[in-house]
Amino acid sequence: MTDSLPSAPRRLGLWDASALVVGCIIGAGIFRLSDSVARASPSVFLFLAAWVLGGLLSLCGALVWAELATRFPRNGGEYVFLSNGYGRAWGFVYGWTRLFVSRTGTLAILAFVFAEHAARVFGAGPGAVKPVATAAVLGLTALNILGVRFGKSVQNLFTVLKLLALFGIIAVGLLAGGGSPVHLTPFWPAEHTSILSSLGLALIPVLWTYGGWYEAAYVAGEVRDPNINLPRAIVGGLLATTGIYLLINLVYVLYLPLDEMRVTDLVAAGVMDKIWPRGGGAVVAAMVMVSTFGALNGFIFSSGRLLSALGQDHALFKKMGVVSARTQTPAAALAANAVLALVLVWTGTLDKIVTYTEVVIYLFFAATGVSLFVFRRREGAAPGGYRVWGYPWTPLAFILLNVAIALNGVAEEPAVALAGIGVAALGFPLYWASRRLGPTT
Repeated sequence: MTDSLPSAPRRLGLWDASALVVGCIIGAGIFRLSDSVARASPSVFLFLAAWVLGGLLSLCGALVWAELATRFPRNGGEYVFLSNGYGRAWGFVYGWTRLFVSRTGTLAILAFVFAEHAARVFGAGPGAVKPVATAAVLGLTALNILGVRFGKSVQNLFTVLKLLALFGIIAVGLLAGGGSPVHLTPFWPAEHTSILSSLGLALIPVLWTYGGWYEAAYVAGEVRDPNINLPRAIVGGLLATTGIYLLINLVYVLYLPLDEMRVTDLVAAGVMDKIWPRGGGAVVAAMVMVSTFGALNGFIFSSGRLLSALGQDHALFKKMGVVSARTQTPAAALAANAVLALVLVWTGTLDKIVTYTEVVIYLFFAATGVSLFVFRRREGAAPGGYRVWGYPWTPLAFILLNVAIALNGVAEEPAVALAGIGVAALGFPLYWASRRLGPTT
């Protein structure tokens, strides 16, 4: 027997939802992308400012999502917001683009990164990477199918472990005495520096490392006291991550001056090698393994809810929209996500298509921000729900940011952008086919 997902009990508390947000934001990026930020930053001030600004810009989105999630406390996140704001077709197209290409690509990438670092830690050869990635996807999917308590327990545990790892780097870096404040120079940019241009380039990798702040919205239908816990989890999780990112990048620059950081592919490993020359690299590999494993579990947990929400509303995916009466989890949706991710793990055929969809996803994010104005105009502020701070300027800032990123992507890579639009457009004939199949219930 099965029941629709909205009947699933609200078993996720504030800590569970917060752990999902933090666990999905902190993956592998903070361990390896600071070099990209450094290359775009002519001074230490701009390098650190990019991380703060990235957190603040992401916070604008988090505040918008907090209001939308309390207005629609149902699993599915942006899919639900877009469906209610613009109609079922647009929600379907977003769900298709986000889930069947972009999200499964994220799962495959995280599984690969985890497996590569696990192979390094345990001394396995390259041939072990795909089998280990497969085992990780299947094992975590099975745990999440068995029950919410298993999935959230893994998430909570690995979020704590990755936070301990990051705090470990911060503490050791500050206390070991090997860093030098001299590396903080030049702190201020030179007079001829174009601050806006530099920040714009630096924000591209920074915002990628902040991705995941919206994950709690995907499980809104299973969060207790959503009007209180969802805003606290989304906003609080992002603020905590911003503080951690700023501290760890300060440690990075104390050990690696910007010139050296720009040519260091794995910045965290480079710092740990200076602190612990013989074992630093292995320690960082273990940290990345733990971090990506936790992020992989978080994305598996939330992606199953997105597919299940899509299945509840559209006949084409009807079987995905139910949960087991015994385990009270969207088992079919979780299993389908695992299969799609493993196709990418073993073939890699959609790697470029995953990249193609990013411009479209940013446009969908902007449209989600606009939907808040639609709901406010149509229905007013939700009684008893969270109201975004700084309205209307906060959502406007978020909308403009995402439009700017998308337009920059079109200008820089027009062929890639057109390919992404083509992938998204496939959702419309699929939606019409779904309508011909009839209602879901």
